[in-house]
Amino acid sequence: MSEAGLVTIIIPNRNHAHYLPRALDAMLAQTWKKLEIIVVDDASSDSSRSVVVHYERRDPRVRLLALNEHHGINRAVNTALASTRGEFVHIAGADDFVEPIFVERCVAEMNRNPDAGLSFSDPTEFHEHSQRSIRFPLYLNDCSIYYDRATLIDLLKRNYFHISANTGLYRTSAFLEAGGYRPELLWLCDWFATLVIALRHGACFLPEQLTYLTIRSDSYSSRNLRDAKAQWPLLEQVLRLLASPEYSDVAPGMRSAGLIPEDQLRTLYWLLGSSEGRKFIRPHLIGRVFGRYIWSFFRPLVPPHWRRRLRQMQSERAHVA
Repeated sequence: MSEAGLVTIIIPNRNHAHYLPRALDAMLAQTWKKLEIIVVDDASSDSSRSVVVHYERRDPRVRLLALNEHHGINRAVNTALASTRGEFVHIAGADDFVEPIFVERCVAEMNRNPDAGLSFSDPTEFHEHSQRSIRFPLYLNDCSIYYDRATLIDLLKRNYFHISANTGLYRTSAFLEAGGYRPELLWLCDWFATLVIALRHGACFLPEQLTYLTIRSDSYSSRNLRDAKAQWPLLEQVLRLLASPEYSDVAPGMRSAGLIPEDQLRTLYWLLGSSEGRKFIRPHLIGRVFGRYIWSFFRPLVPPHWRRRLRQMQSERAHVA
């Protein structure tokens, strides 16, 4: 039974002892005090566990959940979910951090919109090598807003944007209903769970900079996103899940909006080779994939402030349409 107003922060960790203090300090500094912070240590070989034990002694809201064998982020998150007590849940990277008002702002919007399955905000990258933060506003609205499922599907179709899972605060019941982090989806687990929740319950958007995603070339997702051979089997898994009765309610919305794990030419080729995949092929998806392919050549040459301006122009055109 969840406890009203309680927010569970789940931090999966493997050998990130040097990042943990920053992540934990940021969570303990939240203006919303009703928290439980579960650090799931995935059989680390560094000093991670002693770091968490130190924080456990300082603050009873911190709890270490130690795994004796390495199972990966999906098992770590689902293990913590089994004992969570919070009405809301946030999955935090051990190397990421948040603003002090993050939880309070998200909970306020979720309480104002009890049908919403999650809240999300503008993504911000923290580049470790330069110690620089870069915000990428989505320009969806000037103030906080709730999008019901139908409106959200239409918005994603006309003005595709990525809901960054690291900015998300989820209603725990919706997260569990979505199946948590599906082990078979590996690094696509957060992408899939986030979209399932959003397309079932709608989502609150906060046009704010609240969370920071640390960009590292050796991160789990960065390594695997470069592996084309590993992408196709995962896309097959996504298509298989969407064809199952468990996700029959969200599959039409995913197809209508053209929501696929990566906007690459190879993905179109893969989709064309599958009967389930061909259901995703729509003119706006083809246009988006080819547009992003062309953009990939110019993006490194365009300064971040111009990229933000182009994103704003795209969003404004979608609102006019």
